[in-house]
Amino acid sequence: MMAKEPITVTDPGIVAAEAAVRAARGDLTATVDALAARLDPRVKAQEAATAAKTAVHDAQGLLSGHGFPAEDPKRSRNVKLLAGAVLGTVALVAILVIRRR
Repeated sequence: MMAKEPITVTDPGIVAAEAAVRAARGDLTATVDALAARLDPRVKAQEAATAAKTAVHDAQGLLSGHGFPAEDPKRSRNVKLLAGAVLGTVALVAILVIRRR
């Protein structure tokens, strides 16, 4: 039995379509890989830990008189959220202590 020879297509339209399909597959693969990397729980956990450490560092700067971080509005927001959470927790504990008396 004879082995089949590969089919060679020389029609420029088909060749261009195949090239477009290969390019689209490459783009799709890159997109899926990027999404998988962004949604990886380990990456998300690391990002959250880094943001928390940065917020604590920025809050320490605020308490020592350096003010809010001016270079990044998100960092300023995180400091305000952290300060609000701490103040809310202190207020809640104070209310609970007062009510028990």
